[in-house]
Amino acid sequence: MRTLRSVMALMMVFAFLLGTSQPAAATETVTITSSKPRSVMYLGQVYAIHTVEATGGTEPYRLSVVSGSLPSGMLLVGSSLGGQPDTPGSYTFTLRMTDQDGRFDEQTATIEVREQKVVITSGAPRSPRYLGQVYAIHTVEATGGTEPYRLSVVSGSLPSGMLLVGSSLGGEPDTPGSYPFTLRMTDKNGRFDEQDVTIVVAKAATAFTSGDPLPGTVGKPYSFEFTADGDSDIAFTLAGGALPDGLTLDKEGLLSGAPGSAGTFTFTVQAKGHQTSATNEVSLTVAAATPTTPTVPPTGPRPTPTATPTSSDPTATPSESSPAAPQPTSSPSKASGAWLPITGSNSAVVLLLLSVLAFSIGGILFVVAYERRRRFTTPE
Repeated sequence: MRTLRSVMALMMVFAFLLGTSQPAAATETVTITSSKPRSVMYLGQVYAIHTVEATGGTEPYRLSVVSGSLPSGMLLVGSSLGGQPDTPGSYTFTLRMTDQDGRFDEQTATIEVREQKVVITSGAPRSPRYLGQVYAIHTVEATGGTEPYRLSVVSGSLPSGMLLVGSSLGGEPDTPGSYPFTLRMTDKNGRFDEQDVTIVVAKAATAFTSGDPLPGTVGKPYSFEFTADGDSDIAFTLAGGALPDGLTLDKEGLLSGAPGSAGTFTFTVQAKGHQTSATNEVSLTVAAATPTTPTVPPTGPRPTPTATPTSSDPTATPSESSPAAPQPTSSPSKASGAWLPITGSNSAVVLLLLSVLAFSIGGILFVVAYERRRRFTTPE
């Protein structure tokens, strides 16, 4: 009994010691499971927070940079990194995630910080412009950088009567001349792009720049374009005379169609702009269509066709002593050993006579046979 008590007491002490003892140290390694930080950044942009994650080991983890350096303007907070890069360049560094017991895993990353350039994408303002006309608003557009943008003139000057409003320019030029200037589009962080522009302001004076129309040909497609300059919104019309039949003139100055008659046609074309107009008297020559030479049949006497001999009844039966007359190549065919033709123009008559003869002979033979039978038949 005493021995049993001693064993039980020993077992209780052993169980107590097991329950209060420290757990064995974990042997699982630490592994970083998150992807690498984003590789490209731009100046002035806030880098979205990147959290480094890991498994294994014993938490809590601790994140550190053990080689290289983060881009200027970025930093580590707990197990994450973020910030706003402020210096362009390429930054390579090694992140280390360490657990409570000193086990760790490392990850090497590279972040390239680029200077995001501003690029003007719109075309240059229109030129030339004319006095007394409102300059349609021209908007300067750009990409890159950080909005909002600001448009300015950094050299030269706009034509008198024009001005900048926001990212656009417009107005009504009031002084003729040539105006070179430089536009600059600047973003929030001071990055910019520039565009050199020249606007010519002139007095409106419409003038034709095309010559006389080219000659045409009756029935053939025709096309000629009148052009003019010196004013805006120029439209073309027929101001005098008449166009050749089949041709039309549109407001863009295109003369087209297919002429319907030959001759020389004189007419006047007007080019009318916003403030001024001009006229041009022109001549158009239309030539007659070249006739197609018909095919002429050969002249002279027509060849006489070769006559085909026809069959005719012979006048006499050739004898053995008299030589036979030569037969033409295309003579009608005859039955072997007979003198009656069975083809040719008389063949129908001959066949009819032969039929009558055969019928008569048959009838005679039938009567003779009948009489002979009746004569020699013994009466009953």
